[in-house]
Formats: sequence, C-alpha cells, structure tokens
Amino acid sequence: MGLAPLWRRVAGLAGMTFATALATQALAQQLPANIANDPVTKLLGADVMAAAIKEGSLTWYGSSTSQDFLEQGGKERFEKRYGIKINTVFAPLRNITDRIRTETAVKKVVADVFDGNDQYMLELYELGVLMKFQPPSPEIKKINPITFVRDPEGYWNPVHLSAQGIIVNTRLADPKEITSYWDLINPKFRGKVGIRDPRASSGGAWHMLNIYEQPGLGVDYIKKLQDTVKPVIVGGSADAMRDAVVRGQFAIGFSGRGENFRDLPKGAPLAWVVPKEGMAWTPSSLAILKDAPHPNAAKVMLTWFFELPQLQLWTDTGRPVPHPEVKVPVPEMSVYDYPLMVRIPDQHLAKPNFFFKEMEAVFGVR
Repeated sequence: MGLAPLWRRVAGLAGMTFATALATQALAQQLPANIANDPVTKLLGADVMAAAIKEGSLTWYGSSTSQDFLEQGGKERFEKRYGIKINTVFAPLRNITDRIRTETAVKKVVADVFDGNDQYMLELYELGVLMKFQPPSPEIKKINPITFVRDPEGYWNPVHLSAQGIIVNTRLADPKEITSYWDLINPKFRGKVGIRDPRASSGGAWHMLNIYEQPGLGVDYIKKLQDTVKPVIVGGSADAMRDAVVRGQFAIGFSGRGENFRDLPKGAPLAWVVPKEGMAWTPSSLAILKDAPHPNAAKVMLTWFFELPQLQLWTDTGRPVPHPEVKVPVPEMSVYDYPLMVRIPDQHLAKPNFFFKEMEAVFGVR
C-alpha cells in the first residue's frame, strides 16, 4: 500500500475533524448570549445546546409526582429559560412502561424522558431501551447514592425516595402506643387498620415488600397481621388512605406518606408514626430513552433538572430528594430524621411477581 494512501487517509480524517469543529463553532455562535452563557450550556457544550434548541421540544412520560413538579412551576421555568417546549404524558407507571414497550416494538418512540420507580428502570434497562447518560451536574453527586439502584451504572439518575410510615387517627388510637410494627398485632385493632393493595405494583406493595425483607418482620409478620387484625384493603392513592384515616374510617393506615401532611388542614386528627424498624421506601429516578426523538433537548432537561432550585421544587411539590441542601416543607417528609428499613434487593424490586403471589396467598386473589 505504501505511505501515500495512509497519509491521505490521515489527512482526510483530519480534514473531516476540522470541518466538524467549524460546523460546531458556527452552530454555537447562533445561540443568544444568555443561552451561550447558561450554566447548562457550559456543562453540556454549545453544540448540544444548539441542537436541543433546534429540536425545539421534548416529551416527558411520568407519574403524578412529575406532573405536580411540571405543572406547579417546572414546565414554565424550563420553557422560559430555553424556549424548548415540554409535552407530557402522565399515567400510572405500569401503564407508562407498557406504552414505552409498545412504542419500542413498533419502532416509533415518542418519549424522551421517563421518571419512575427504579423497579421500572430495571425493567426497561433489561429491554435495552434506556440511554446511558448521566448529567454533568455537581448537585447529582450530592444526592445520597446508597439508597438508589446502582447496577448498572449511568442509565438512570437518582431523584427521590418514596418513604412510607404509619398514619394514626389520634381520636381513635394513641400513636405513642405504636413503637414497633409488632404493636399493631393486637386484636383491639381488628377491622380498624387500612392497607393499600399489596398484590400488585403500588405503594402498598412496596411497603409490604419492605416489611417482607426486614429482619425481625418478614412474611410471618404479614401473616399475623392478616390473622389477628384483618386489615381492610383500600383502593386508590396514599391520599385516599390519608383521607380514610382522617375521617375515622380507620384508626390506623399503612403506607402513609410524609408528603400527605403538607396540605393537611390545621387541627386534623392525624399523626405520623415511624416504628423503630424504620420507614419503608423505594427509590425513583429519571432516564432518557435510547431512541428518544429529541435526545439533545432531553440532555438539557436532565442537566437543568439537577440544579438545586429544581430539586427543591420537586421536594416542595412532590417527594423528598435526599440531598443535604434540599429542605423538606414538613418534618414528616424528612428522609434523614427517621430510620430506613433495609433496602429491597434489586432482583426482588426488578421482578416482584413472586411477592405478589405470596400476598395473594395471604390476602386472597384479587
């Protein structure tokens, strides 16, 4: 072959690199000064920001937590700052992941950004539909990494903990009597305890799965709860459980959330109890779809999201981000001031059907 063909190939590659650099520089120069100097632009690079603005929009698939964040200020903040429009689809996370599966199967992915419990992240990763991307944000490194699924690394990014305790109607029961989950195994509470459904993906299932995994509790505790107390399964959200306890339908409710106290009327007869075994909890994260139609806009979104003001807004409107500088609006939302149960093993979080079958054996088939 000789040196001449090799030299031409090297020169050709150098020319292509130089041309690409010129094109990137020209694209970056089109940015307005405020965007060119934006912290996110400096973290991602002007070429990514220019491409994101050219894409012009992104689509966020998520839960009620992201809906609250976006509709209570997040969407307006982002669109005003970058001029990139956010389209949204909100639904129960099982419905959302099924929709992503369908879009992937027909090779017409609509979603760019997805937020959800790490159970769904593991599920979507196994399908090969998540992009490996970690925002180059200094704040993301301050979020407590211990509580989030970390294997594999880099396909989703930690956001909040869905932490759950016990809620008590103070007119019907004394919260000081409940120092352990075992204190609830008492015939006097028979028919007076509400639980959310543990037989399918929901906060009620994750609470019971945490109890199932917790040393000193386990499936024996769940069976004794059923035999002794006969808890009533309550449909709907954690808010529905809170409201049922507040109005006296139940004296005690499982799967209560600290954020349920955020908008509670003053004087409401409701107490927050974290037994000595700790709060049940599951992690939730943010990810980009591998075949996202607006990948650059999605990268801008995630990098912007992991700024401290956005993390604070997420906590103010939704659930607590375990970041040392993020303040909780009510004490009950703290994930630092109360003990946490042991983490649910990743393999059980990813494939919980075995647990749902065990709960059907305890509570009956749905």
